[in-house]
Amino acid sequence: MKRTYTAILLLMIYLILLATTSSAQEIKVDVFNFQPFYIAEEGQEPSGIFVDYLKVALERCNLSYVIKGYPPKRVYNNLAEGKSDIFLGVKGVPELEGNVLYSDQKITEIDLRIYARQDTPILKTKEELKGNKIITIRGYSYGGFIKYLEDPANSIKIDASNSHELAFKMLQGKRADYLLDYSAPAETTLKSVKIPGIQNHSISRLDVVVIVSKQAPDAESLLNRLEQAFVDLKKEGKIN
Repeated sequence: MKRTYTAILLLMIYLILLATTSSAQEIKVDVFNFQPFYIAEEGQEPSGIFVDYLKVALERCNLSYVIKGYPPKRVYNNLAEGKSDIFLGVKGVPELEGNVLYSDQKITEIDLRIYARQDTPILKTKEELKGNKIITIRGYSYGGFIKYLEDPANSIKIDASNSHELAFKMLQGKRADYLLDYSAPAETTLKSVKIPGIQNHSISRLDVVVIVSKQAPDAESLLNRLEQAFVDLKKEGKIN
């Protein structure tokens, strides 16, 4: 009887410690302004479609979290260095290679497009970008596509902008004939930056996956839990 009581007591202590450890782990999430997926404006709490996705998945996993907004470069460096734990994004970011784990399942996808004024012939393939001047958003790797743009063999001149709004104003002001941007933030920006007759064409569709820093506590287990949470939430129709 005494031995049984001791075993039960030890089991209770173990379960309490396990629950305490799980709840005490605070997941750090850093995001950058990428509207409408991530809205990370100064002085405001981060929000957006992907922020909502992350919150519901983390809560499904019974994990506490903190979400902060930073510039893209810092977000990627923090993930690589283990200063933050998770992110929803695309593969191909140079700072992350070898420093993070990726989910096998995609969460959703985003559309990468080339934009042009109405007086400029629209390009439809990456090969057609060769020899042109392209406006890009500073800090974006475009899922590794930036390597193609930077390859000297392609003779592409890059003019980097600090924001989507400035990028479209540069296009409107004929700083370059083409702008490479994701469709969702571009559409949001074009509601305020009016460019008559602007053209666009899809260059690539990129998978959005769960990204976990290798330095996150129990990184593989965390990735597996989050991936399963997203799979379940998609089946339940709680995320698109």
